[in-house]
Parts: sequence; C-alpha cells; structure tokens
Amino acid sequence: MAGQAQVLTEPKAVLHRCLVFAPVKVGYRSYANDSVIREHTAIGRYCSIGRRCTIGAARHPIDWLTTHPVVLQPDIAGAGLPTPRGAEEATVIGNDVWIGDNVVIMPGVTIGDGAIIGAGAVVTRPVSPYTIVTGVPARRLRSRFPDAVVARLMALRWWDYGDELIRDLPYPDVAACLDLMVQRLESGRFDVFSPGFSP
Repeated sequence: MAGQAQVLTEPKAVLHRCLVFAPVKVGYRSYANDSVIREHTAIGRYCSIGRRCTIGAARHPIDWLTTHPVVLQPDIAGAGLPTPRGAEEATVIGNDVWIGDNVVIMPGVTIGDGAIIGAGAVVTRPVSPYTIVTGVPARRLRSRFPDAVVARLMALRWWDYGDELIRDLPYPDVAACLDLMVQRLESGRFDVFSPGFSP
C-alpha cells in the first residue's frame, strides 16, 4: 500500500496486548500474546504465538558511529544516509505455526507451514515446513511427521478452507484426518476460504 502503512487482519485474528509496527498482515484465527511484531511481517492462518516474542526483530547498524536509532531520524541524519541492512526485509510466518514463549525471529526469516519454534529460540535462518527448531541460535530438532505425511499436508493446505473442513475430525490420528479431509474436498462442498483482510 503506497503511502500508508496498515495492520491488516483476517477475521478472528487476535493480537492480545501486542506492540505492532505496520505494515503487518495476520491471517484467520492466528493469535499472539504480549509480543512485538515488527514491520514487514506476514503471519499466516491458524498460528499460535506465545508471550514475549519478537517477530522481525529490529537490526541496528553495528558498524556506524552508534547503534542507536536516533541517527535514522530525519532531523538528525539529514539526506542520503543508507538504510541499515535488513530494515526492509519481509518476515514470513507460514500457516499453522506454533511459536513458543520468548522467541526472537530475525527480520527476513521465513518460517514454513506447520513448523514449531521452541520456547526461547532465536531464529536466524529459514525453517522448513513441519520442522521443530529449538535453541540459540535455533537448530532443527526433528520433523513433526514423516516426509510422506508432510507432503500430503502441504498439498492439501487445509488452512485455505476454513473451520468447516476440520470440524469433528479425529485430530490425534493425522493420517485419518488427511483421509477425511480429502473425502470432504472431493464432495465439492468446500471452496477456498477467502475472508480477506481488514484494517
């Protein structure tokens, strides 16, 4: 959106006591608690973000006179000052991502669909879909599911169909859930869910 920055949310998205720097997009049913969401962040649908997280953490210029952001203010900096590295990088959180408490995600990082970020992790690199990462810096712990199940989940993209597709499924049995969702989609009763964003 040229000229204006906004926080855009799909229905049922909740940013409870969060500090949000626009522009930001938050998908359907995603929520965050007591966290900081920096500019240029896109959060997919059905994401769970814990407390005291920072998404798209600010970078400061470490090789300038000072690391303090005062030098970025127009009345101090004047004209022609370069933008600090990473200032405009998009941070992308996929769909159905769980981010534990006290996580820091650096700007420009992409978190794949279905990933889990363990509490206290500092994420400096992309995270593959359905991967669990933990630590400082965050490292791969394991995949949530076997590769074949991950491939089916990624192909199905259940989050694109809204709540009705996932209603009354045997949630602990992922294979059975996938089979039932495929059957439901083959019935032709479900269209891609496009609630859209509102400021």
